[in-house]
Amino acid sequence: MGGGGSQSNEIMQITADVFGLQTSRLHTSNLSALGAAIDAAVMLEIYDGFPEAVANMVRVTATFTPREENVKVYDRLFNEVYKKMYPALSPLHASIARITGYPKTV
Repeated sequence: MGGGGSQSNEIMQITADVFGLQTSRLHTSNLSALGAAIDAAVMLEIYDGFPEAVANMVRVTATFTPREENVKVYDRLFNEVYKKMYPALSPLHASIARITGYPKTV
């Protein structure tokens, strides 16, 4: 993971728990710049390809393993609550659009 949130151990752990996947923090939070540098290194033939460039330019500094008890809670929240929210709120969104005129339909 990258970006400002990746600097927080709590956010990294929550991400691992929500997705049920191991999550890693890299040596830089600016992954756009890192990706551009990797692209440039491959294009300039500093490395033979992306796998070699990534192996040489990316360093994992911390890894977060999902906590099974949290994974189960997030899975239940998603399936029993969040998936039902859109259909339940959809009529209200239509009312807001009708009252405000936004978004305009074409």
